[in-house]
Amino acid sequence: MKKNNFWYNNIVLYASLQFCGNIEEYFKNHTNNLVVYIVMPRVNNTFNLIRYYKKGKLLYERKVASSRNIFLYYFLWYVYYFFILVTFPVKKERITVISFHPISFFLMSLQKLLRDIEYVYWVGDYFPPVSLSLRLYERLKSFYHRHVRYACYLSDRINEKMNGSIFHTVHRKTVMWGVKPKDFKKVIPKTSFTILFVGLIKESQGLESVLTFLKTNKSYKLKIVGVCPQKLATKYKKMIASYGISKRVYFPNAFVDDDELVALSKDCHVGIALYDRNPTNVTNFADPGKVKSYAEMKLPVIMSNISDIADYVCKFKSGIVINNNDELLDAFKKIKKDYSIYQRGLDKFNTYFYFEEHYKKAFVFLNEK
Repeated sequence: MKKNNFWYNNIVLYASLQFCGNIEEYFKNHTNNLVVYIVMPRVNNTFNLIRYYKKGKLLYERKVASSRNIFLYYFLWYVYYFFILVTFPVKKERITVISFHPISFFLMSLQKLLRDIEYVYWVGDYFPPVSLSLRLYERLKSFYHRHVRYACYLSDRINEKMNGSIFHTVHRKTVMWGVKPKDFKKVIPKTSFTILFVGLIKESQGLESVLTFLKTNKSYKLKIVGVCPQKLATKYKKMIASYGISKRVYFPNAFVDDDELVALSKDCHVGIALYDRNPTNVTNFADPGKVKSYAEMKLPVIMSNISDIADYVCKFKSGIVINNNDELLDAFKKIKKDYSIYQRGLDKFNTYFYFEEHYKKAFVFLNEK
């Protein structure tokens, strides 16, 4: 890679082992010194990861402790974040911390005594304050949001909630996830039709409807790639067995890395992103990672009519947006019938959100002195 491709100097970045908008790859490609802190979901997990890249080359990777206990989980999260700050390879230069969680801004004054730090709060969620804990959490986010110089938002809806109106300035702007499409073509389905679900598994994501659908539609298969609490996994496995669809459902209840996910997706034909459309559902305000992940893997998406990204799915015809799960059969049939049309729509969607150009334009402020 040419030297002038490294636009940023020293960055600490939060990321995810599975799809997180290709931010690790983007900043790895364009940062002189990059530390990536990969914080895993608390479900079924006992470690996080720290990676250090110098001009795109991975020089260091270490597993660090985590916990399923909620208090210890956040304590260890912060301890190792602090460890990163005090051990960052470049001691005397400014570092930029790009974080999605307010825990990173706790004791900012102390952090700044130790290091010359610029913060970027990339706000990835908004929780309607329907309980005391959520009200307190949103107030905490709002407090830190007011005290950082730069803030980005994964959707215009979050942008509006945090600012009262949609801001698009150097210091406050919407930055949705970018995509990096995989280099393979999908085979037009003829007989069997395989559905893919990716992500953290919750009861509000319509999997029961899909399992019930498979019971009476025998030409369909399903791959569920993600994790959930054991109680919910047991519930779904009992449904799968009782419906007699075990041979048509893949459900290991585990996360996989990106390469394995791509391999699993190659014989799939469509991705699903179904959500409870309750107005208090956080997905109303999110940029669901699974929708962009499906697009990267050349999978048209069938998604609930929720979140800003649904407008783009309709605009580019990269999938079908449904209002309720009773519309699933018609949606599957339409995508199967017009598969080449949806593949062309995916090409347009992926061009619009291509991560290199998308982030280069969005993060131009990181070059400010």
